[in-house]
Amino acid sequence: MAYYAEKNFFEDQQLIELVTNILSGNLTLEWYTAEGGRVRARPSDLRRGLTYEDCNLGPYGYDAIPEFVRNRYSMAARGSVLVSKLPDLGYTINRRSDVWSDNVVALYEEAKARRWAPAVDVPWAELTAGDSVREAAMAQLCTFLEEVALVAMEMPSKWVFSINQEFLELKSFLCAQMIDEARHVEAWRKRALTSGHGLGRASVSAEQALKELLSAETYPEASLGTNLLLGSFVLAMCRAIAALAETRADRLLATLAMQDVARSVAYGVGHMRYHLAHQPGKAVALAEYLDRTEHVVLGIAGSPEFLEPVVILAAGSVDRDRLAAGSRFARRWYTSAVEEYFERAAAVGLPRRERSRLPRLDV
Repeated sequence: MAYYAEKNFFEDQQLIELVTNILSGNLTLEWYTAEGGRVRARPSDLRRGLTYEDCNLGPYGYDAIPEFVRNRYSMAARGSVLVSKLPDLGYTINRRSDVWSDNVVALYEEAKARRWAPAVDVPWAELTAGDSVREAAMAQLCTFLEEVALVAMEMPSKWVFSINQEFLELKSFLCAQMIDEARHVEAWRKRALTSGHGLGRASVSAEQALKELLSAETYPEASLGTNLLLGSFVLAMCRAIAALAETRADRLLATLAMQDVARSVAYGVGHMRYHLAHQPGKAVALAEYLDRTEHVVLGIAGSPEFLEPVVILAAGSVDRDRLAAGSRFARRWYTSAVEEYFERAAAVGLPRRERSRLPRLDV
């Protein structure tokens, strides 16, 4: 439903007269006498510039955000002087511990400092016509990773408008996540199109699993499912591509993507720690969420559209003896990825080793 201002400003004679007076030099200066806190932000490290941490001052800082935001639902900048009739934007996420992480400010600054451009930062010209089987596998793997990146981009975009603007550093980080994942969509797509094979086949199981993650009912569930659960396995996927790469371009592409995904995983861990430290009673519900959601890992990482290209890339051919070696690599990869996920889950207070079905798979 559209929102309409209380007046048509073209028909607001009082406003028109006020504008005329101001442009004639008769200023009201009501803003000049507003009683806001006076501060002077300065960069603590000139090499890094002026960061949000440097601006964490008095009523303007993120340390001043209360656990419950009760009276700020407009787009007014945090710390600014409120006046009457500001529109309510209808934010539904107004509790700090539902979204915050102690590392989110640093992660946002890192996202800006370590940005890269797929068009020019990957040495595409070095990708010459190679082994047809390997390139076909790489094209399929990149097709799959584009699907994953699209959903990882959609998740923060789904929630960012619902989160109160008082959490502006967190909202900025969510936007940085979207940019990161848009970069991954671009990079994986371009890698597939440089293969000589084009894009491969979409994965039914992976897409259904990704949709389930995207449909999480609360932001903590969405963050846990996408940043910590999915992110742990995507991080392992990028590491595997880097390990199997035969060219500098593929190795650099996977490494750059890995550093972006690592930020999302770090936020997911920090977010869950903060959330459960302030709302320990939510641990039961989140553990149950993982109980019913971890099966998506099998739908994603176990899909033939991902697993078979990994086996072929590790094997280097489709020769049966070589494929056996590729399968062993894939088994080690899965075991390692599960273990890393378990370690992160335990670190946030959601131990999974005894109740998860992931390690019971016959791999």
